[in-house]
Amino acid sequence: MKKLLLVLISLVLVGCANTETKNSKVENSNGDKVKVGIIQFAEHVALDRAREGFVEELKTLGVDADFEVVNVQADMSLIPTTAKKFEGDGVDLIYAIATPAAQGAQSAVKDIPIIFNAVTDPESAELVASNENPGANVTGVSDYFSVETQLNKFLEIFPETKSIGILYSTGEVNSEAQIKEIKSFADKKGIEIVAQGLSTTNDVAQAINSLVPKIDAYFAIQDNLASSAATTISKVLMENKIPSLAGEEGPVENGMLLTDGIDYNILGKEAAKIAKKIVDGEKTSDIPVVFLQDSTRVVNKNTAEALNISDRKDLFERAKEVSK
Repeated sequence: MKKLLLVLISLVLVGCANTETKNSKVENSNGDKVKVGIIQFAEHVALDRAREGFVEELKTLGVDADFEVVNVQADMSLIPTTAKKFEGDGVDLIYAIATPAAQGAQSAVKDIPIIFNAVTDPESAELVASNENPGANVTGVSDYFSVETQLNKFLEIFPETKSIGILYSTGEVNSEAQIKEIKSFADKKGIEIVAQGLSTTNDVAQAINSLVPKIDAYFAIQDNLASSAATTISKVLMENKIPSLAGEEGPVENGMLLTDGIDYNILGKEAAKIAKKIVDGEKTSDIPVVFLQDSTRVVNKNTAEALNISDRKDLFERAKEVSK
């Protein structure tokens, strides 16, 4: 009887030890799958691509992973509870797409690596101690690209621009940082920036219609609320023959005129490379935030036609064309 009891106790202890090993590691030489929880803040082209690029690249890098994806549809109250659920599910990594998703995950989970994406200013968002040395369980990829570079290229095509309109979410710290940078550039050029904050997408239609008489160009910054409403905004701009610049390709596919910005699919791939480093044993706190250096011009041909500028060679030179 005592021998039987000892055998049973040994089996229980072995089972507990195996469970602990599986939940505490990311991957080992036995090739166990990596469990990844993905929190996507909202549904629009840029964030979708950041997710797709991440998943594709992890497979390319040979990481055998299972993914659980939760899109919180811009409901920030759901982010911490989703992160805690992932923690309870024993995920090895959390991939948080957009600043609110990253901030909510960071506040809820301290012991699981969190990789963010689509965050313009990680330091201002207080996600990292510094971009070079994140210092805790959070690092990732920034979607920042020089506003000055983009606006200079835009002004080469539209040198008559004297006022630029911007709609942005009042709840996104990244948007405020972008507007500050844009205003600094505009002051040097003698250009007026007309920025209007929004609290929900329900405010977009009225806001863009009130903005149109005050501007002769529009800048679609990297803002989740405004990006989600790009189709509505671009329709009004086209009707009023106002050219538009976007920080990335997604809004151009939804009607904005052009971008000299970054590709979010590539951003997703960069995030996957960070995940691979963590899987291979590097500490999250030691992995610097990644910033892209290369831009791509994308032009919406239909929008150019609506603005009667489809014959402009300087607009289409070395550009990728979309026509949605």
